[in-house]
Amino acid sequence: MKRATNRKSQCLAAVMACLATVLVLGTLGCGKKEPTAPDPNRPAVSTSDQVQTPPAPGAADAAVQAEPEPDANAVVATVNGERITHGQLDQNLNRQMKMAGAQLGNLPPAYLEQFKKQMKQRILDSLVGETLIDQQVKAANIEVTEAQAIAAIVERGAQQKPPITVDSLRQMVESQGESFEEFKRQYRLNLARQELMETQWAGKIDVSDADAQVYYDGHPKEFETAEQIQASHILIAPDPNHPDPNDAKVAARTKAEELLKQVRDGGDFAELAKANSSCPSAAGGGDLGLFGRGQMVPPFEEAAFALEPGEVSDVVETRFGYHIIKVTDHQDAQKVPLEEAKQGIIERLVAQKKQEVVREYLQELRDKATIVYAEGFEPVNARPAPGAPAMN
Repeated sequence: MKRATNRKSQCLAAVMACLATVLVLGTLGCGKKEPTAPDPNRPAVSTSDQVQTPPAPGAADAAVQAEPEPDANAVVATVNGERITHGQLDQNLNRQMKMAGAQLGNLPPAYLEQFKKQMKQRILDSLVGETLIDQQVKAANIEVTEAQAIAAIVERGAQQKPPITVDSLRQMVESQGESFEEFKRQYRLNLARQELMETQWAGKIDVSDADAQVYYDGHPKEFETAEQIQASHILIAPDPNHPDPNDAKVAARTKAEELLKQVRDGGDFAELAKANSSCPSAAGGGDLGLFGRGQMVPPFEEAAFALEPGEVSDVVETRFGYHIIKVTDHQDAQKVPLEEAKQGIIERLVAQKKQEVVREYLQELRDKATIVYAEGFEPVNARPAPGAPAMN
């Protein structure tokens, strides 16, 4: 039986990341680390990473609930005179919180508020970067029409597996409570930003086969595949409703031994699994697919990895019950050859270099820009000096 694993559900954010040009957007925050949800069992930590005493639960939660709603039109920052409002900040924050979903659901209000404050700062930094880029897009007279955006969605959607059509994308967007018109507007912006950055990348992105070789040699673990086997099994679990647990175990083992005899007498393993196994894999003839060491409970793993393809184990006892295991394939640990890995390495290095160019370009724009933050919204590493101008 496979150990439980945390599987991230696919969501609209992943679809947007595949279709939209995320390279520019992903680096507008200048490479800052995304805040992670605070652990309720640890003391609260401020954005300056100084440990503070956790607030008293009742008082902190009451304070969070009593906080008034901010004015959506209130200005939180200006970039070369262009305003960023609290409404824009909250709209982006709400979208991020929705994406986080269940990961934040169990946080106490005080810790959730702390996380939101950290996220707000990250989002505001990104909005400042977006504004700087968009100002350059406007100055360069770059425009992307709706028809061009739809054509790009169709082209990139066709490359996804399974393919994503405009109609299916609309349904996904609207199922998340978002406007498809707003999605298209943002997508047009992304394409315009992409076009602007193409002028910055020109002549600066050069990755050779030698670069790929250096990366390959320097990251050997990334190109190693661990030993794996493919196996099927028949699980006979003791009857949980039996009045005597010991008798239930004896009955389960007896049945497993009988089935093992049928297998060794030429019985069809897959059919016996379908008819008798207590595992959900029974529907597929007991097939568990490929797995490596550490994915199964120890007794199962030890027995399975000791078998050659085509061999069947004796009855194996685990906490789930009694197993009969048949190994159908064995793949030794191996290293992916450079020629096979080269294209992926080059694509990764190109993306990294593009990100570096974006960060450098953004820093140049920031250095030349006049950026003013409202009180309480300043970056933690750029608190206003005494006498600095206040926001209007």
